[in-house]
Amino acid sequence: MSTSSSSKSSLSGLRIGVIGAGNMGQALIRGLVEKSVYPQNICIFDIDKKKIDAIKKEAHVRIAKSSRQCVSLSDVVILAVKPQLLGEVIAEIATGVQKDALVISIAAGVSLSSIDSFFKRPISVIRVMPNMPALVGAGMSAFSLGKHASAKDRKIAEAILSAFGEFVQVPEKMLDLVTAVSGSGPAYFFLLAEKMIEAAHGMGMKVDIAKKLVYQTALGSGRVMIENGEDPEVLIERVASKGGTTEAALKSFKRYGFGKAVQEAIKSACKRSIQMRGNK
Repeated sequence: MSTSSSSKSSLSGLRIGVIGAGNMGQALIRGLVEKSVYPQNICIFDIDKKKIDAIKKEAHVRIAKSSRQCVSLSDVVILAVKPQLLGEVIAEIATGVQKDALVISIAAGVSLSSIDSFFKRPISVIRVMPNMPALVGAGMSAFSLGKHASAKDRKIAEAILSAFGEFVQVPEKMLDLVTAVSGSGPAYFFLLAEKMIEAAHGMGMKVDIAKKLVYQTALGSGRVMIENGEDPEVLIERVASKGGTTEAALKSFKRYGFGKAVQEAIKSACKRSIQMRGNK
């Protein structure tokens, strides 16, 4: 069975409620509708009427009058709210969530045990760490299962996450590192792109031409890594001829500590994720 048909069958007939219509919530809704989930099987709620009106006009999904109504109409509840609001939202919906419902949280840094404590009763929960490219259907999500989540729940979560990109399952203890690598990761690539454009512009190239060169190079390089499947080290060797221009650039990266800087950046992001989790 293909991934798309498998995903579709896992979601067939399910009523999906989304609380929070921010960027990530909207990306999920668009992806689900594109996956042929019937729009009237998707119910959303957000306190921001402008966001609700915008996604209703685009996707023709159902609009709930309250968060409690949204969850009462849903077999799967997706919590797409800011981490600091999660406890308050769960307090509002806890008694309205159906007994056998699956709850999926994409609130960064809020642990499964914290979510369980908010509900104060056994609930099937799955925690997800998505990333920003989900907004264009090219996201990378990692998820961890709560102690009450079943194999069926896992399949449902995978089907939902496939609506806006790729996914992997990891132990919850790895989610801080996931946050540092793929959650914050897009910014690292954007920074490299920015500096490449600045360098080209500083040496006399028009900015729009530099942007096109850099953006397409980033897209093509990503596709090569995904479709080729070889390690980056091997791919680097394919580009870097001995004594050539790429080798000269790579030597400069090494001289100025590029590799060490990247490693320290990821360590810092992971450490901060742990600190933020501890504050919740």
